[in-house]
Amino acid sequence: MDISRVFVQLASSDVERLIVFYRDVVQLSPHSMGPHNFAIGADTIFSIQHHSQVSGPTKEPSRVIIDFWVKDIDAEQARLEGHGVRFSRRKGIEYWGGVISTFNDPDGNTIQLIQHKPELRTRPTAEAAVAT
Repeated sequence: MDISRVFVQLASSDVERLIVFYRDVVQLSPHSMGPHNFAIGADTIFSIQHHSQVSGPTKEPSRVIIDFWVKDIDAEQARLEGHGVRFSRRKGIEYWGGVISTFNDPDGNTIQLIQHKPELRTRPTAEAAVAT
């Protein structure tokens, strides 16, 4: 498989609310495909879409977890908290050097900010080795 682009669709029954959240709070960059599409990196499009089989908040928030890799997790988390975003995990450190903070969007989807800090890498625990 030769994949040239990743297009992620996030379905919602309240598309406008999620567009405002990802545009104004998360501050994703708009994509030329329209106001419900956002550019992430060079080859990924994040799209908020209506779907007839989706209603209300997500029933399984962690079924799909969206990870946004950032250069400065401290600054991004502080900025989001300034907009009222609450984090359920705050800068947890993974054995591979990842620093992860977790929050939920207005539909309840699990979103993570991740900053890779290789200098924090340690040996994996037995539990971590099994999970990967």
